Amino acid sequence: MNSTEQNILEIKRLKAEKNAIILAHYYQTGDIQDIADFVGDSLALSQKAASNSADIILFAGVKFMAETAKILCPGKKFCFLI
Repeated sequence: MNSTEQNILEIKRLKAEKNAIILAHYYQTGDIQDIADFVGDSLALSQKAASNSADIILFAGVKFMAETAKILCPGKKFCFLI
Protein backbone atom coordinates (compact mmCIF):
# COMPACT_ATOMS: atom_id res chain seq x y z
CA MET A 1 0.00 0.00 0.00
CA ASN A 2 1.43 3.38 -0.96
CA SER A 3 1.37 6.53 1.18
CA THR A 4 -1.61 8.02 -0.66
CA GLU A 5 -3.68 4.93 0.02
CA GLN A 6 -2.57 4.97 3.66
CA ASN A 7 -3.57 8.63 3.96
CA ILE A 8 -7.01 7.92 2.47
CA LEU A 9 -7.57 5.06 4.91
CA GLU A 10 -6.53 7.27 7.83
CA ILE A 11 -8.87 10.05 6.68
CA LYS A 12 -11.75 7.58 6.45
CA ARG A 13 -10.92 6.19 9.89
CA LEU A 14 -10.82 9.65 11.44
CA LYS A 15 -14.06 10.70 9.74
CA ALA A 16 -15.82 7.67 11.23
CA GLU A 17 -14.23 8.12 14.66
CA LYS A 18 -15.04 11.83 14.87
CA ASN A 19 -18.41 11.69 13.05
CA ALA A 20 -17.10 14.09 10.43
CA ILE A 21 -17.88 14.80 6.78
CA ILE A 22 -15.94 16.53 4.04
CA LEU A 23 -17.74 18.92 1.70
CA ALA A 24 -15.84 19.99 -1.42
CA HIS A 25 -16.65 22.68 -3.96
CA TYR A 26 -16.54 21.75 -7.64
CA TYR A 27 -13.38 23.81 -8.15
CA GLN A 28 -11.35 21.78 -5.65
CA THR A 29 -8.73 19.46 -7.08
CA GLY A 30 -9.62 15.86 -7.89
CA ASP A 31 -7.79 14.42 -4.89
CA ILE A 32 -9.92 16.54 -2.53
CA GLN A 33 -13.11 15.70 -4.41
CA ASP A 34 -12.22 11.99 -4.26
CA ILE A 35 -12.22 11.93 -0.45
CA ALA A 36 -15.21 14.26 -0.06
CA ASP A 37 -18.57 12.96 1.08
CA PHE A 38 -20.34 15.57 -1.05
CA VAL A 39 -19.18 17.64 -4.02
CA GLY A 40 -21.21 20.55 -5.29
CA ASP A 41 -21.63 24.29 -5.55
CA SER A 42 -21.51 26.54 -2.51
CA LEU A 43 -25.26 26.62 -1.90
CA ALA A 44 -25.64 22.83 -2.16
CA LEU A 45 -22.73 22.34 0.24
CA SER A 46 -24.26 24.70 2.78
CA GLN A 47 -27.51 22.77 2.53
CA LYS A 48 -25.67 19.45 3.02
CA ALA A 49 -23.94 20.90 6.07
CA ALA A 50 -27.31 21.80 7.57
CA SER A 51 -29.06 18.53 6.72
CA ASN A 52 -26.72 15.88 8.12
CA SER A 53 -25.90 14.47 11.52
CA ALA A 54 -22.12 14.99 11.45
CA ASP A 55 -20.52 16.68 14.45
CA ILE A 56 -17.58 18.01 12.46
CA ILE A 57 -17.72 19.50 8.97
CA LEU A 58 -14.64 20.06 6.85
CA PHE A 59 -15.61 22.57 4.16
CA ALA A 60 -13.30 22.86 1.15
CA GLY A 61 -14.75 25.74 -0.79
CA VAL A 62 -15.69 29.39 -0.94
CA LYS A 63 -15.10 31.19 2.37
CA PHE A 64 -18.34 33.19 2.49
CA MET A 65 -20.44 30.08 1.86
CA ALA A 66 -18.49 28.09 4.43
CA GLU A 67 -19.27 30.86 6.91
CA THR A 68 -22.95 30.70 5.86
CA ALA A 69 -22.94 26.94 6.43
CA LYS A 70 -21.51 27.47 9.91
CA ILE A 71 -24.33 29.89 10.74
CA LEU A 72 -26.85 27.28 9.56
CA CYS A 73 -25.30 24.63 11.81
CA PRO A 74 -25.04 25.89 15.37
CA GLY A 75 -23.31 23.42 17.63
CA LYS A 76 -21.25 21.78 14.90
CA LYS A 77 -17.51 22.19 14.59
CA PHE A 78 -16.21 23.54 11.30
CA CYS A 79 -12.86 23.49 9.59
CA PHE A 80 -12.55 25.65 6.50
CA LEU A 81 -10.17 24.47 3.78
CA ILE A 82 -10.11 27.43 1.43
